[in-house]
Amino acid sequence: MAIIEVSEHADWEVFENVAQQLEQGLDGYWKERFDGLDQRYWDLIVGEHALTLHLEHYLGISISVPDHANEMVQRVRALVK
Repeated sequence: MAIIEVSEHADWEVFENVAQQLEQGLDGYWKERFDGLDQRYWDLIVGEHALTLHLEHYLGISISVPDHANEMVQRVRALVK
């Protein structure tokens, strides 16, 4: 699994902006959205791949992309830079 670090800060507004960029830029849809007090896990389906946008209070914001999706990793990096 490839992990793309988005931010060192767990900012909910940044998380939602990144979520919107991913959804629109990758033409995906949100399958699951789990929101807790200090964590968020949202699963975006893009074609045959599932990405996970994650917010952790102490770790910041990151995106997990399956290992076999190298092209998707490049697309995600281009969107969040």
